[in-house]
Parts: sequence; structure tokens; C-alpha cells
Amino acid sequence: MFRSTSHVRTESAARYVNRLCKHWGHKFEVELTPERGFIDFGDSNCELLAHPDHGLMILNSPDEDSLAHMQNVVADHLQRMANSESLEIAWQPAES
Repeated sequence: MFRSTSHVRTESAARYVNRLCKHWGHKFEVELTPERGFIDFGDSNCELLAHPDHGLMILNSPDEDSLAHMQNVVADHLQRMANSESLEIAWQPAES
């Protein structure tokens, strides 16, 4: 499994976790609490953690190509959920 993380500065992390999980809940299995979301994309999964001043995304995929693809998919959807807030989303490799 390959893993990457992204810390995204925002005061709206809990709202974005909620929106992403509700959006993807129509296609994938999700778990949602007020501070945490988990999306099972099949081969890949993403854990979303809401903190008061940032969100943490932890993405796991079976190979580097899938990881790169899912990084783009998750980042694109997060930015769309943020509407007018411009987010800096930078993925970093992480130990799996």
C-alpha cells in the first residue's frame, strides 16, 4: 500500500469532511462522525480528519499510479466543496 497525506489550512474542515462524505456516500461506503470521515473507494481509501484550523487527509492506494490519480480526484473534489475558499492542497509521501 502506498500512502500520502495533506494538511489543508481551513477553519471549515468539519464542514468539508461532511460534504465530501455525503457526496461520495452515494457511490462508496463511507463512515462519518463530526470530526472524522472515511471513504472506501475500493482499492483506495481516504481518511479525513477535521481540526479547528486545518483538515488532514490520509490517502492509501495499492500502487503509485493509483495514488497519484486519487490525489487529484480527492483534491479536485475538496476544492469544489470549498466553493469560494481557495485551498492549498499539497500531498506528501507517508509511511504506510
